[in-house]
Amino acid sequence: MSACIIFLDFDGVTHPDRCFDLNFFCRLPLIEEVLREFPAAMVVISSSWRDHYSLANMSDFFSSDIGPRLIDTTRNQKILSSTWLPDQIGQYERQFECELWMEENRRWDDCWMAIDDRPYWFEPECANLLVTDPTTGFQPGDQATLRQMLKERT
Repeated sequence: MSACIIFLDFDGVTHPDRCFDLNFFCRLPLIEEVLREFPAAMVVISSSWRDHYSLANMSDFFSSDIGPRLIDTTRNQKILSSTWLPDQIGQYERQFECELWMEENRRWDDCWMAIDDRPYWFEPECANLLVTDPTTGFQPGDQATLRQMLKERT
């Protein structure tokens, strides 16, 4: 089974966007349940939480068996903007971050997917994107989609 990189957003995915502290990561167990079925899948954090928490701190948000599978974060947009010309990033900035991370860290044919609640940060009809409803976050129905996407990519 080949590894697939999952770029994971937090707000609007692992919990509803605009949620209270007690509800942070309330949808994460649904994602982790699927990840356990695909032990080669690794997680890269693409959330803006990367600007406020270290990778080690963010791994503590996850169950003890999934936390070690967090391997990195995408680069901060401020850093990208200072090192790249703005027109190189384009309008699909989250997809650009994911593809840049893949280019710098994996082979050209390695698979990746993103779980995000903002489809406008990706090209229209991006086949690598699982879109969640920001008002609810990841739902049980999204599990089937995630499983299918991982089966197709591994």
